[in-house]
Amino acid sequence: MFFSAPLLANSEGSLQQRQYAHQFGKVSIEALQQADGQREFKLQTAGKRKTIDVDATQLQVHSNNALFDALFSLTQQERAQNSVSEITDWGFNDQQPVPCPCFETGAKWHYVWTRDLSYSLDLGLGYLDPERATNSLMFKTSKVRPELIARGVAPTEVALQDTGSGGSWPVSSDRVVWVLAASNLTAKAADEGSSSDAQQAWLEKWYPIAKQTLLQDRQHIFSNKLGLYRGETSFLDWREQTYPGWTAKDTLYLAESYALSTNVLHYVALERTAAAAKVLEPAMAAQFSQWAAALKISINQSFWLAEQGLYASYIGEEYNPLPVQQFDLLGLSLAITHQVANSAQASQILANYPLTPAGPPVIFPARQQIPIYHNRAIWPFVSSYALRAAKQQQHTELFHLIAMSLFQGAAFNLSNMENLEWLTQQEHVDDGELSGPVINSERQLWSVAAYHDFVANSLFGIEINARELRINPFIPALTQQALQLGKELKLQQLPIAAGRLNVTLKLNGSASRAQSYRLQKALLNGVETALTATHQLTLKVDDLSGEQNELELELTAVDMPRQNLTRLKAANPAKLTATEQHTLFAPKEPLLSLIQNSKGQTELTFDSNGEEKTRFTLYKNGSKVTLKRGKTDYTDTDRSKVSQCYALVQSYQSKPHNSNLTSLPSKTLCTTPGQQIFVAGQGLQSPDLVASKHLSLDVFKNWGLPEQQLQLTFNAAHSGPHRLQLQYFIDNGPINTGITAVVKTARIQCGEAKPQQGTLVMPHLSIATEQGVSSQLEFQATASQSCAITIQDGFNMSYLQHFELYTGGKGGRSGPLNQAVIHAASIVPAAD
Repeated sequence: MFFSAPLLANSEGSLQQRQYAHQFGKVSIEALQQADGQREFKLQTAGKRKTIDVDATQLQVHSNNALFDALFSLTQQERAQNSVSEITDWGFNDQQPVPCPCFETGAKWHYVWTRDLSYSLDLGLGYLDPERATNSLMFKTSKVRPELIARGVAPTEVALQDTGSGGSWPVSSDRVVWVLAASNLTAKAADEGSSSDAQQAWLEKWYPIAKQTLLQDRQHIFSNKLGLYRGETSFLDWREQTYPGWTAKDTLYLAESYALSTNVLHYVALERTAAAAKVLEPAMAAQFSQWAAALKISINQSFWLAEQGLYASYIGEEYNPLPVQQFDLLGLSLAITHQVANSAQASQILANYPLTPAGPPVIFPARQQIPIYHNRAIWPFVSSYALRAAKQQQHTELFHLIAMSLFQGAAFNLSNMENLEWLTQQEHVDDGELSGPVINSERQLWSVAAYHDFVANSLFGIEINARELRINPFIPALTQQALQLGKELKLQQLPIAAGRLNVTLKLNGSASRAQSYRLQKALLNGVETALTATHQLTLKVDDLSGEQNELELELTAVDMPRQNLTRLKAANPAKLTATEQHTLFAPKEPLLSLIQNSKGQTELTFDSNGEEKTRFTLYKNGSKVTLKRGKTDYTDTDRSKVSQCYALVQSYQSKPHNSNLTSLPSKTLCTTPGQQIFVAGQGLQSPDLVASKHLSLDVFKNWGLPEQQLQLTFNAAHSGPHRLQLQYFIDNGPINTGITAVVKTARIQCGEAKPQQGTLVMPHLSIATEQGVSSQLEFQATASQSCAITIQDGFNMSYLQHFELYTGGKGGRSGPLNQAVIHAASIVPAAD
């Protein structure tokens, strides 16, 4: 609710004083508007004060609400603060500055990260400062180290996956978000150069990088069986925050599972790269387009949960691809805005994904006994993508609630914070060991971009993609009234290419709470311009004339379709009732144990892990198993001589708390009938290494130089699929970071059949003395067939020149590292 003092005005200017109060906070503002166009905003909350000076030539907003105007100017101020000439990070260049006219990531994050940067540019920072955007994007690409090319590693130039879970790519694999940003960038012309020439030059620069990145991902993380790309969820990269608790010390599941967000990003990257290939390399365009179309089908086949009306956040391994009943807002929003979801699915998603009174959480349901960060949190940049999705589907009420969450989050914290607690909208909540957000930074780059996008794109409707300007204002009457915006809004000094654009919105007539103001008439530089679609106008950037352009848009109230919402309640966030607890938090993941009985049958035992009144659901090879009600064990009488894989989830019984939320899965357990093991120096050979002892086991120590191979001969006793896996030790770095996940390729020649190929990934482990197993590679063999298997070099992030700057661990300045201690290879016949 707003409270205002009388407006004071004279010939030199005016002074407006306002206060905004809400259950989540209170902020006061004193706004001075001088006759010469200078503005000064003084903002104050219980814990912070800020003063913002705005020059008449700066990007700004004018409305009836000085606080709304001030927060937009605060956002531009924070953008300027994040625009730096050098960057630093504890893990790079011995913590010494690296020259880079780039965007840094925030007040506590002084480096450039591929993911944060790319989402920020996509949310509008790209066109605001294209030169800095270009510098930042190119900083996040790299060629192969020359010394590795001399040793036979193929030359390439790709987008970077930053340090991350299990030693980075391909455990984490969302680096293709770089293509999302690069493909939309509006290039800035050099002095006396043409803007079209600049755009063509940029296309010729980003396309080969996108192409090589996608081809590399296709080789190493694509599953031909499922038609999906493996790897961790985009942005949700703190394992135990959003993955089962056992992944805190085991990232193999991340490397072998499939994430909605990461697959949608690959779909977008393929689409954008296909469009670029039509111009630069027509022979590749059809291939990328075909891959994109097939991927869209696979996403909908594997992730869509019809009963929930939502996409699963991720699904399990290829050999047990169960969809988790956890949902993430970023993946869902991207699926809507990039048309992976059809209109009916999009409407279901927006109706079914819940909001708290503070806004939309980034994941739902929340996880018990996990501190606040991704868990129990709102992230403004994700909210901004959800806002785009709500606008696309004309979900007026949802749009309004998300818009108010973004407004209040910035207002009550006087900064665009990294994240906020999901029930109170606070930047920090005391909850003992679960307090958080654990890390929170002011002026976080993608939060800055999110607030800009909320105002410039979602409300004013200015969307700039490369050299196309799409204009689609959307102002719900609910939002216009709640924010007291008035009937005329101005967005001034918006930089586009070499010019500036002033946008004036005139809201004609009155509107009911169920209506939104939409575009009815447009005048560009005083000349009426015909709309190109209902309530929309599309222009070419080159249509703008000179350095200053005036765009006047008349809006009219339009009836909006009535749509459903799901709201979560918490009367007292500090003291949740039992019912609230059960409707907000999923059960803990259950425990599953497996033994083989004397009859050769598989006996499975279930443990609720301390939960009460839950029901179990067992998955076998990705499909549900019918269980008798109340059973806590299961005997599988299937005696087929192939590996069977199982995982368990549990759900609340609907009574007494009217909740049926479902847990994340137990660890997948597999039987191993007919398994053959090839030990180092025995069945497993290396042409240039002699087996030695490590922890009393026969091993090849430090195997994996670019020239080295492993070889074995496998005689199949079964016809059908088989799975190859390596047993290894590794001391390349901690489990939560680094760039040295070991990545190798295998070539399998079975008789006269066509050679089969695939990738084996060995992530970092929690301790150096732990024996791990690699990802599994499925291949086909026929009984009595002899298969010659060669395992040789692959690729990891340490092979890239960029990471010569990395001094926070192995594989950087100390030299590339793609090696592990290899104990054995195993092969097991698998279920179809």
